[in-house]
Amino acid sequence: MAVLASTMAAFAAPAVANEFDQVWICELNPGKSLFDAREAARAWLAAAKSMEHGKALQAFIRYPIIVSESENRFDFVVRAPSLAAWGAFYDTYDAGTPVADADVKFAETASCSGSTMWESIAVE
Repeated sequence: MAVLASTMAAFAAPAVANEFDQVWICELNPGKSLFDAREAARAWLAAAKSMEHGKALQAFIRYPIIVSESENRFDFVVRAPSLAAWGAFYDTYDAGTPVADADVKFAETASCSGSTMWESIAVE
């Protein structure tokens, strides 16, 4: 009975999985606005989700609201539920894919330099 109770308790606790974010540092092109960046990001995410391994991806724009000298800068963040999911998507990221075409349109709105990969670990 004690083994059954401890087994059930283990499954009762919520399982927290780490998520992985790839973060690009971007700057709006002259004449472009945050609205334009949001539209470009929305189109990029739709293109990514149309691909075989992109359905679980999420995208975010992180935009500073207090630092005035960086008003044209923002982060474009793509979140995957696991590193394996990101890798499966990235392995299909080739010229001619919907997301590669979306990259070209995104570049009309903003210039993004380099990226970093972050692991988000929940704190309980």
